[in-house]
Amino acid sequence: MEEIKLDKTNRVQVLQKALEVLRGGGTIIYPTETSYGLGGDFFKESVIEDIYQLKERDRGKPLSVIVPDFVYASSLVDFSDKARRLAAEYWPGPLTLVLPYKYCKWNGHCDDYLALRVSSYLFAADLSINFGNPLIATSANVSDKTNTYKPRDIIKQFSNKNKKPDLFINAGDLPKQAPSTIIKIIGDTVEILRQGEIKIKI
Repeated sequence: MEEIKLDKTNRVQVLQKALEVLRGGGTIIYPTETSYGLGGDFFKESVIEDIYQLKERDRGKPLSVIVPDFVYASSLVDFSDKARRLAAEYWPGPLTLVLPYKYCKWNGHCDDYLALRVSSYLFAADLSINFGNPLIATSANVSDKTNTYKPRDIIKQFSNKNKKPDLFINAGDLPKQAPSTIIKIIGDTVEILRQGEIKIKI
């Protein structure tokens, strides 16, 4: 696993390196507004498989993604009026919406819904905007382990694995935040799947 440190002086260079890895079908660990995330190209089935292996995650549990903005999200999922209002109020930010996915049969590795958000973390947002495809945004930890906020915890979790992420973007210790709130919306039906950083009542 290659490690590169992110600071105020090298953001563009680190961004270019991350995009190179992503476009080559690699996986990265990157900072977000909640914790470190494990990411890759959602449109590549081989990358999806790599992410599940890295996390040792049940393949029945879908992966969420980060997208650049509401317009891009609208090209992927169907927004009801309630979903549109929540996105307008809380995006960018730690709110993940689970909405009907338009291209499941074409994509080949999903259920009928896609979990997505627009990141409020500058580097993750820039990465999503410049990458162009949905960026997988699952927590950078092995399943059943705690979310990772410190580089040493990431290195510890992945150091003994035969398969490792290709690139670790080390932004230092992140503030310990709750994970994103996850809400599934089908028409007028709203279901809170996880109450996280944003507290929402239905």
